[in-house]
Amino acid sequence: MGLFSKKDGKSLFGKKKETDSKKPQRHELVDIPLNSIIELSDIATFEETGDTSRTYTLITRKKYTAAGLLRYMYHVQDTEGETVIGVDHIAGTEDAYEISRWIVDGEQELDDPLPDVMTLYYPDPDNEDEEFEVTYNRQEIVAAKLDVTDQQGKEEFDVELHEYISDEEELMSIELCGNWLTFYVGMLISRSDIEIYPANVNEQVQS
Repeated sequence: MGLFSKKDGKSLFGKKKETDSKKPQRHELVDIPLNSIIELSDIATFEETGDTSRTYTLITRKKYTAAGLLRYMYHVQDTEGETVIGVDHIAGTEDAYEISRWIVDGEQELDDPLPDVMTLYYPDPDNEDEEFEVTYNRQEIVAAKLDVTDQQGKEEFDVELHEYISDEEELMSIELCGNWLTFYVGMLISRSDIEIYPANVNEQVQS
């Protein structure tokens, strides 16, 4: 009898092989490891820098979960500053995602309840003495669990997400954590606008 013969007609290593094959694979957009390099080549990057692409390092990962919601907000940084890449699982699909590009537009304490319609004012790039306004309409409020992971470790919070959109389909998401508001404003980008170089492709983050 050979050393590696079958027992009862089954391979001695069959069970391990079956277990390995059933191990779920992490989607490339999900739980990207800290310190990964992410390259953006979207229109906003070109308009801001004049370069066709720009590379960042992932410094903070936010994960939001609720019924029908799985969202990652990846805070990435380079020598010029910080931007945020959003990844939203499309409900009802197995592995389809929307990708967005955001900036943190402000943080403040909550004074009054958030209104259904909000207008923000921005400097006019063509005239420094003028401003232009963008009006956002609230679409929904979602109570969610938030996991924040950075170099110091992981923290968990209960949050509310207030989701707004403008007539030009510009996005605003307001994270309410306790009595503290974080304003994100952004837009959708395409999968071809982002390239990911994981710091460790085998890293698995605990859910």
